[in-house]
Amino acid sequence: MKLSLKQTRQQLQSISKKFNWEIDYNNGRGEYNASGLILAREVINEIESLNLFENLINQLKSSVIFTSANDNMNIKTQEGAEIVRSLELLKELIENFLSVLLKTIPEENVDSVNIKLPEISDFDELSKVSRDIHLALTQVILNDEINGETRIVSVENGSIWLNVFVGATAVSVVASLAWSAAVVYKKIQEGKLLEQQVRGLKVKNDSLEDILKAQKAETELLIQAEADFINSEHFKTNEPENIERIKSSLSTLSKLIEKGAEIQPALVAPENVANLFPNPKKILNIESRIKKLADPNDN
Repeated sequence: MKLSLKQTRQQLQSISKKFNWEIDYNNGRGEYNASGLILAREVINEIESLNLFENLINQLKSSVIFTSANDNMNIKTQEGAEIVRSLELLKELIENFLSVLLKTIPEENVDSVNIKLPEISDFDELSKVSRDIHLALTQVILNDEINGETRIVSVENGSIWLNVFVGATAVSVVASLAWSAAVVYKKIQEGKLLEQQVRGLKVKNDSLEDILKAQKAETELLIQAEADFINSEHFKTNEPENIERIKSSLSTLSKLIEKGAEIQPALVAPENVANLFPNPKKILNIESRIKKLADPNDN
């Protein structure tokens, strides 16, 4: 998963606090004495996971400090000097890059969400996706009860990330929409897998159509149930028009998720709020938050 610049900044802030290893030259023995290498390896691996400074990281990972899991090591003069230079350069590069990110990337508001757009090929597609996201959010959170808004605070290039201020009350509503949309997306993927399996069995067309219709009806029932649940969780009245708007939002967001879109909490969101959002890495393992009715056969 590609990280946003804000996520990269957050990880680099954590990494920068770990530069605590020591490699000193022992003139009497003509070698370098290194300590804190467990932490050094951890830092190098973390930077590698960010896809930063690839050549320098490869150089360090092929050095003698990765031939052992020990925290201390004596290193011959020539290689020790090269390792010291590489680690000092790595530290300097991290500090400089982090300084740039801190100056150029705005801080997030706790009442905002981060939205990753799917892959965009042209302005028409960008306009359509932006419109879909706008409608999916505004038709649910722009009302007197939720009092939300959708103000774009920042935009990142590369993989396009939008930081959108939605308001304190609306954050949990957007989280519910994202979670339920992920549940719907999972259901749709299961339907597509079933269709492939049935086609593989060379079932008659009439039977196949019946199966597909039943699967579609099941998905529509799921969308209805998720919309009813969101309405009961966040709204005081049971207005049919509002439920229809929620259903529309869930359908739109599930399609965007299929194309690669993500909705995540602000990086500064407290844990109890962040946990309301689906984990994009585990999207196919997500379960509905609707309480299951007790099976009378269990008693």
